[in-house]
Formats: sequence, structure tokens, C-alpha cells
Amino acid sequence: MEGPGSGNNQIVDAHVHLLPGKLSEKVRAFFHEHIESELAFPLDHATVLEMLAGSGIGMVWSLPYAHKPGVAAGLNAASAETARRFAGNAVQVVGGATVHPGDSDTRAVVREAREKYDLKVLKLHCSVGDFEADDPRLDGVWQFVGERRMPVVVHLGHAVSGRTAASELEPLHRLVNRFPLVRVIIAHCGHRAGPQALDLVEQYPGIYADLTPVVTEPVEVPAGRVNKLADKLLFGSDAPNTAIGIEECLAHIRSMGLSRAAEAAILGGTARRLLSEVL
Repeated sequence: MEGPGSGNNQIVDAHVHLLPGKLSEKVRAFFHEHIESELAFPLDHATVLEMLAGSGIGMVWSLPYAHKPGVAAGLNAASAETARRFAGNAVQVVGGATVHPGDSDTRAVVREAREKYDLKVLKLHCSVGDFEADDPRLDGVWQFVGERRMPVVVHLGHAVSGRTAASELEPLHRLVNRFPLVRVIIAHCGHRAGPQALDLVEQYPGIYADLTPVVTEPVEVPAGRVNKLADKLLFGSDAPNTAIGIEECLAHIRSMGLSRAAEAAILGGTARRLLSEVL
């Protein structure tokens, strides 16, 4: 199984948010307002990465998200700078990009992120940005990321709690039928609609999911299905804005009794494969 080590034996945390200073403080204030539990990480990026490294994490995907039109380009530049700042760190930071459907040229925003900043992952947050994944203003984005094979992590739920209802998965049916080349990762495995999210993972070649907890709640899905679909599932912690520590996140995966191959795929193999195929 994959675990602490080097190179391809290191764990990949594919759901982390190393956000710029003022934005990270606003997000942290939101969490303090809406949850009573103590959060497991500080905001300081270096400290977060040190804590993750201590548990065997060797790579993170840092995922920004645009809450309104006009901010995505700046967030993408900041994401690239964060990745550069920690180059050579014990934990490799893979900078993610974002876009908002209200941006004047959504395809151009994502193209700049890929071609100017070499960002290989896209993040969309439907509740924060107040939109649906199949918003027609994103058609150019979906065409571009499909052509470039960029994985897109999508938080589909609109609830303040971070949870997703089964009905909120519906836009993905329409999306993948219109853009069959896309690679969509359902954030938090659509928690609490995890079984329904896995139905989509099983049904569509281009749909994946991450097993990232939602604030205080681990994703609860049948271990047998996780074992079967492991090559389309990714590990994530949601650091730093989560009440669940990294060791508890890892223990949750390891408690499922998965095969060695399945656990290795979830803890890094799937994420590395997706990155390696980006054009």
C-alpha cells in the first residue's frame, strides 16, 4: 500500500486550500461563525504543509475558488505563486485554478491559468459562486478542460453546511452528456449523497470523486463500492478549514479494509495519474 516515503509512494492530498491572506482570513471567519468545533489546522501555509508532511503527505492540490466575477485571474496568479514559493518543500504544491461563470471570458481565464501559470487542476465551488456546474456561461471552459484533460474538482452542494443533496448531482448528467471528454471530480463525494455520487462515478467514465470530509463529518460510503471504484477515487483533507485532522482522515480510509491496490490508488495513484495525463 502507499504511505510515507518518496516519489510515487507518497500520499497525495487532492483537496487543500492554501488561499491568499485576506481571502483565507475571510474563509476562516466564515467557519468560525458557522461551526462550533475547533479547526484542526492554523492558516499559515508553511505550518499546514509541515503538519501534512508529518503524516506522510508528499503532494497537495491547492484549490482556490472564485466567489464573484473578476477575482479568478488574481486567485490563479496567487495559486501559481504559492506553488513556486514552496517548490522544493517536503510537500509538493500543485497549484489549482478557478473561474466564475460571470467572468467576461471564462475560457480565456482558464486558458491563461493553464498556459501562463501551468496550473493543471480547476476548482469550481457552486455554493460560494452561486451557480450550477452546467451553467452555459462555462461551456467554453468545459470544452477547453476536456481538450486538455484537466481534472475539475466541483463542489456541487449549495448548503452553508457544505453538504450536497442528491438532487444537486443532476447537473453532472447534463454536463457529461454534452462534454464527454471532461474529467469531473465530485468534491466530498457529494456528501451526504455519497452513494448517489458513486452511482455517477460508476456510470460515467469522466466522473471521479474525492473522499474529503465535510467540516466535521467523514464521507460515509460502502467500503465494497470504494474498493471497486478506487481507481476513480481520490484522498483529500480539506485543510486548513476542517475540524478533522489529517491522521483521522487517513485512518478513515484505512479502516475500510480495502485491498492494497485500492488503498494505493485512493491515497495517491489516481491523483498522480490524472495529473500525468494533463496536456
